[in-house]
Amino acid sequence: MTATTSKPGQTLRVTISKSINRASARKTIERLFMQDKAHSGPLEARSANFIELPKRRGGCIWTKRVNKVHPLLNNGDMATIKSTPQTIKDLNSVSTFVQVS
Repeated sequence: MTATTSKPGQTLRVTISKSINRASARKTIERLFMQDKAHSGPLEARSANFIELPKRRGGCIWTKRVNKVHPLLNNGDMATIKSTPQTIKDLNSVSTFVQVS
């Protein structure tokens, strides 16, 4: 199955089949993989443990926020995502790097 033959609402298994060498493709694949709870769960747990501590700095209130941690995208990594019209477009744009089944 390819991304073009899938219909919205289906569950797709996306596997990284080639090293990602374009920054735009890496961002797109990262956004798609964050839809899977297996990839987004540990990052959400890390940010849930972070305690925001507001303090005065130069007369203004500053709050330190949690840094975003980007998931590692290695060859063979898999994610299960739900197909929507937008995800089909995204998968077609990065079809050289991923395999959809």
